[in-house]
Amino acid sequence: MSLSISKDGTISIHQGDSGKITISGLDTSKNYSVYFAVKNRKRETVGDEICVNSNFMSKVTFFITSDFSDLLTVPLDEDYETYYYGIKLCDNESEEDTLFVANADYGRMNYILVYPKIVEGKNGK
Repeated sequence: MSLSISKDGTISIHQGDSGKITISGLDTSKNYSVYFAVKNRKRETVGDEICVNSNFMSKVTFFITSDFSDLLTVPLDEDYETYYYGIKLCDNESEEDTLFVANADYGRMNYILVYPKIVEGKNGK
């Protein structure tokens, strides 16, 4: 899997690659539904939100499939494209909280830097 996450929470990936993102430090007294969403520069959601349940565990892992990252396109005249992501915790008591990644605060976006495909591979389209 070729996805990396820097200390500031920035995700880097090649278009069409797969990877996993682990979120830790969750309250184990609740069974959260945890959502991951990606937005483009126009604040439009790209693909479907990914949801996993915490099952009273302290961490969850999102699996980014090659089909999902293939939706993150890079213009031909650019070295990479910038997208934004968010993570939200929802519990069964109708509470919803957007998480701050890597000690971020209001107004700071979580970035995904998407680099162009280098090779198609066996599942190429």
